[in-house]
Amino acid sequence: MNQKVFSNRLRETLEICDLHYARMAFALEKLRDKFPLTETTYDQLSGLEISYTDQLVFRFTKLQDTMGQKLFRLILEGLEEEVENVSFIDVLNRLEKLEILEDQQIWLSLRETRNQLTHEYPFNRPEMVDGLNELSKQAFILTNLWLNLKVWCQTRFSIE
Repeated sequence: MNQKVFSNRLRETLEICDLHYARMAFALEKLRDKFPLTETTYDQLSGLEISYTDQLVFRFTKLQDTMGQKLFRLILEGLEEEVENVSFIDVLNRLEKLEILEDQQIWLSLRETRNQLTHEYPFNRPEMVDGLNELSKQAFILTNLWLNLKVWCQTRFSIE
C-alpha cells in the first residue's frame, strides 16, 4: 500500500474517531450527575437530558464501530499484516498478540453493551436503565482504549 494513501486513510479515520469521542464525552459530561440512573430518575429526565442519552448511545456506538470496522484493520495493514478475508475475531487476536489491545474480551464486552442498547425498546425501561448505566461505565473504558490507541497510532505511524 502506498504510504501516502495509508497515512491519509489513517488520519481521516483518527479524525472520525476523535469526533465521535468528543461528542460522546460531551454527552457524558452533561449527564454526569444523573448516573447511576434508576427508573424513577430516568422518567424525570428532561427532554434535553434524554437527547444527551441518545447522543451518548449513538456516539459510543459510532466510536466503537469505527474503531472495530476501520481502525483495527487499518493498523494491521500499516504493519503489513494480512487482513483481507480475516475474521473480526482474528483481527482482535492479532492486535492482542501484538500487544496493541490489552485484552480482546474487553472489546467484546464493549460490543455486547453496544448491541444491547441499540436493540432496546423505549417501553422496556428496566433494561434501558440498566443498559445506560452499563454504558456510562463502559464509556470510560472505551475512552481509555481510544486515547491510548490514538497516541499509539500517531507515534507508530508518525501521524499528527
